[in-house]
Amino acid sequence: MSAALPPIRRHLFLTGDRQTGKSTLLRRLMEACSLECSGFETRAFSLGGERRGFTLHGRVPMAPFENDCVACVRVAQRKSVAVLPVFEENGVQILRLSLEAPAPFILMDELGRLEREAAAFCTQALACLSTEKRVLGVLQRCDSPLGEAIRARDDVTVLSVTQENREELLRALIPVFAPSSGPAAFL
Repeated sequence: MSAALPPIRRHLFLTGDRQTGKSTLLRRLMEACSLECSGFETRAFSLGGERRGFTLHGRVPMAPFENDCVACVRVAQRKSVAVLPVFEENGVQILRLSLEAPAPFILMDELGRLEREAAAFCTQALACLSTEKRVLGVLQRCDSPLGEAIRARDDVTVLSVTQENREELLRALIPVFAPSSGPAAFL
């Protein structure tokens, strides 16, 4: 990545091919800049040494049986099926609690094809973009009404991550999000 970063707007989303380090880049940015984030992250779970799906982990205080719920189940080599009640109930609750949390950032890691049928979750995710909170997220490269709505917003920057540019992206983003940068660093 030889060109300078585009202007970083209020919300930042990363996109790119699978396994390019988008989520890792966000975690490293959050750590390097000591960013306090509520929100959620998806976590792989395995059985017998094989990935079988993902859980939805809320970064807000929740009862154990309401957090880390299975959000999708792998049913074939390249096919997963969403567990819609997890998005519609637990996911919505996580996002609402994130808006009430003191953390100035909301993490949405990740958004993509699994949420297509989760109307309440999609509505709540978009509502988070219209508050004083800043959102850091990962968007899968796929056709998704939620992803398209996020990409179309004037207050969102979407950056493409590749294995070749991820380290340079991190180095370029750290000064933008460093505590000394303040709100003026964001458009």
